[in-house]
Amino acid sequence: MTEKMEKLINLLEISLVVLLSSFSFLEILKGNLLSLAYPCLVFAVFLSLFRRRWYRNLKNEMNEKSEEMSAMNQELTALNQQLTAVNQELEASYESLQILSTQLARIMETMGEMDLEVDPVPTLERIFYDVKKLVEPLSGLELKNSQRSIAVGEFTENLLYKEAGKTSAKIFVSRELERDEEMFLNSVLNFSLFLLNAHDSYLEVMKNRDTLSRMISSLEEVLGVSRRTELIEKILHYLKDMFPGIVLSSVSLLEDGKIKTFFLKNGQIEVVNLKRGIVVKAFETKKDLFVNDVRDFPEFYDVTNGRTRSAAAIFFEYENTPLVLEIEKDSEITEYELSSLKMMARILAIFFSRLSLYRKLRKTFFQTIEAFSYAVELKDPYTSGHSLRVADYSQEIARRMGLPDQVVERIRIAAVLHDIGKIGVRGAILNKTSKLTKEEYEEVKKHPELGEKLISKIEDFSDIAKIVRHHHEWYSGQGYPDGLRGEEIPLESRIIAIADAFDAMTSDRPYRKAMDRKTALEILRRNEGSQWDPEILKIALDYFSGL
Repeated sequence: MTEKMEKLINLLEISLVVLLSSFSFLEILKGNLLSLAYPCLVFAVFLSLFRRRWYRNLKNEMNEKSEEMSAMNQELTALNQQLTAVNQELEASYESLQILSTQLARIMETMGEMDLEVDPVPTLERIFYDVKKLVEPLSGLELKNSQRSIAVGEFTENLLYKEAGKTSAKIFVSRELERDEEMFLNSVLNFSLFLLNAHDSYLEVMKNRDTLSRMISSLEEVLGVSRRTELIEKILHYLKDMFPGIVLSSVSLLEDGKIKTFFLKNGQIEVVNLKRGIVVKAFETKKDLFVNDVRDFPEFYDVTNGRTRSAAAIFFEYENTPLVLEIEKDSEITEYELSSLKMMARILAIFFSRLSLYRKLRKTFFQTIEAFSYAVELKDPYTSGHSLRVADYSQEIARRMGLPDQVVERIRIAAVLHDIGKIGVRGAILNKTSKLTKEEYEEVKKHPELGEKLISKIEDFSDIAKIVRHHHEWYSGQGYPDGLRGEEIPLESRIIAIADAFDAMTSDRPYRKAMDRKTALEILRRNEGSQWDPEILKIALDYFSGL
């Protein structure tokens, strides 16, 4: 409304000026110069009106600009306040980030200090409380597996859940999580699962390493055995020590269509022929059988009065040598125990096959050396069976002395071959019924050296050859061929010397009849310390007296 009134006034002012100007101009044309004063007055009035109008407009514009400036100043003030608030927030955020960085660095340091050998619970508790400072909603942590349960903080209805293998993890929170909070806490869950599982795996590896070490040690002892029954007995004792909670273990072999099962009872090995049960089933199917709960296996034959909970029968066949290795436990059989049992079954099957071959070769070998001995006896019929009897006597004396099986076997071989050198002695001398001449006796005395030369031609028989060479040495040093004395004479030779003398005295010879045992024993005692080793002779006399 004001704007319309202002426009109307402006129009009236202009109209008035134009009207007055017109009258003044007419008067000038008429020659009335005085009338010029009037236009001047009109001009002055017009100038005054124009000035007043210009001043008013200028004032209005200044007022508008002032208002605009005031508004802009207010906006700048508000913006400055906002910038100040933002700066304060940034400073607070920077401080928070520094705190977060320090706490994260501490968490990472805690993680970096992990020692898998040490119980992880204290580490997980430290990490939980450090994370709780970063993520306010975090209230509790729970980890569970078959071996342990870990609970830290308070439990709520809101939670995050993860599992890995047999281990589960829960994180409890007091409210719904933001996306970044959830991602971070999931990372904590994953790490907690990893740490617990890694620790348990480490302990399992260390346990398995110790078990494997014991297995290798036991196998080294087992594989040195040459008799099957002794081998099986050692294996059964090993299984009992190897697997905790074992109730029964057995080794079964299939021979002539029958299942022969070896097991320990009161520490002694016993043998039965099985006709039913998990072992029989394994032979029939030629497959491994594993029963986690024997109550779920109708064909299981329980001989432990209900103590058995789980059982495993491992079948393996190598070069037509089938066997089943079985264990029964009062607890669950672990995967590692099962794999160890499979490895043991494989090794045993291979070893039984090799043992069977070894026994055949060994039999052939002894038949061969006995044939050599028989060749000597063909030249001297009076010594028929002498070498084998000396071998039996020597072997028994060695066993009574507690010598290792390998030494006992070496003594037997040497005893069978001890007179092999007589092949080089003339039969007329060996079968002479009268006393030998000095030259004939000297020829007979060469047989130990001849025997050594013959036997040394056989690879790996150098020790046997040495024993044969010295079986006629005397403990006093008066024997032949080298005049050795005491401990210089090989132990095996000293044993064979006593056995050889006893059999020679108690057997018929071309030049005399056999002595009775009492006379032979008396001669042995009389020459104690001169011809024969006193310590060995005591054991031999005790043995010979009981024949």
